[in-house]
Amino acid sequence: MPNTLAISNVDALKKHVPSAAWPVIVSWLRRNPLEVKIVRPRQTKLGDYRSAHGNKPHRVSVNNDLNKYAFLVTLIHEFAHYTTYKNTRRWSNPHGAAWKGEYAKLMRPFMTRSVFPADVLHAMKHHLHDAPASSCTDKGLMRVLRNYDRDPRQLLEDLPDRSIFRFHERVFVKGPQLRKRFKCQCLNDRRNYIIDPLAEVHVHGPMVVRKAS
Repeated sequence: MPNTLAISNVDALKKHVPSAAWPVIVSWLRRNPLEVKIVRPRQTKLGDYRSAHGNKPHRVSVNNDLNKYAFLVTLIHEFAHYTTYKNTRRWSNPHGAAWKGEYAKLMRPFMTRSVFPADVLHAMKHHLHDAPASSCTDKGLMRVLRNYDRDPRQLLEDLPDRSIFRFHERVFVKGPQLRKRFKCQCLNDRRNYIIDPLAEVHVHGPMVVRKAS
């Protein structure tokens, strides 16, 4: 089964973004030869951009399970890659000053209460001050955006110490936090892994491994 959900018209995007953002988005797309794809969730990224080559146009993809505010942020993030590439024609630093400038410029029309709720707007202002390579790495923004998920998923940082959880088809025990991430032991291979606190995990019942006394 192909990963892409077919889009034959830009109107297919409408249900994925805040209604107040739609006029700006559709106007921008009509002026730029860019293909947008809404795809099934990917564990490693929320969206991506691929430059044109051969007979294929410039392409942006965004995961279809994002809430409308997270979808919009990801979409603009990837749009900025397109405009940066179009202006510079190089990939030496895809998240450098040129990209940050484009990202901030493209996001400017959406920075209103008609598009984002107050808490998201506040987080976005901080986010744009020095936008990281991925919105996923901006923990403050991600926490606020997750508040608007229809079915919020369990996060590693919310589990009690020594909880057993499933992540990427493996079973782990939550260990201590080392600076920004948690050291967790995989019960499949008995190796230790460093896992992001905002990793979405699956917990089946109140399972906690007690420390030996």
